[in-house]
Amino acid sequence: MGYAHYEISRNGQTIQAGYAVEATCEEDGCEESIDRGLGHLCGKHPGGDEHGCGGYYCGQHLTYDNHCQRCADAADRANRWVHPATGEEFDLRDHFLPAGAAYDGRCVVWKHLGDFDGETPLLTPVNGIDSRPTGKQAKPIAEGEWEEAAEVIRRLMVGA
Repeated sequence: MGYAHYEISRNGQTIQAGYAVEATCEEDGCEESIDRGLGHLCGKHPGGDEHGCGGYYCGQHLTYDNHCQRCADAADRANRWVHPATGEEFDLRDHFLPAGAAYDGRCVVWKHLGDFDGETPLLTPVNGIDSRPTGKQAKPIAEGEWEEAAEVIRRLMVGA
């Protein structure tokens, strides 16, 4: 299959897709000319799946993660976890470090890989460079204090 022109099934309809297929942004009220290539696709797969609706949007109506605003909001809600005891909010897509730890590009960071202990997300130690699990035991996010690795890196860069 080439990516210039092909057919997909979306919402029970067959439509033409591909970077050679001219279209208009599917955001209500937007008349921006686009194509139905992967660069304008909401999600990862033409036709839609759990990663996006499969709609086609202009650059103004796609987020940095290639989602329309509705799918981006849904992803934010699905990946938000609030610590029941402290009220602290966590985005489970982030990488974490134990509070007070320094970041080193070769270090281990902690990432939620979809595992839970009851209702509590587990953080698994992964290699900071490629996010491969280290093989060491995961810890509940509710145990100990965690900081977003990106915030630790930002502090190191600005010298704060």
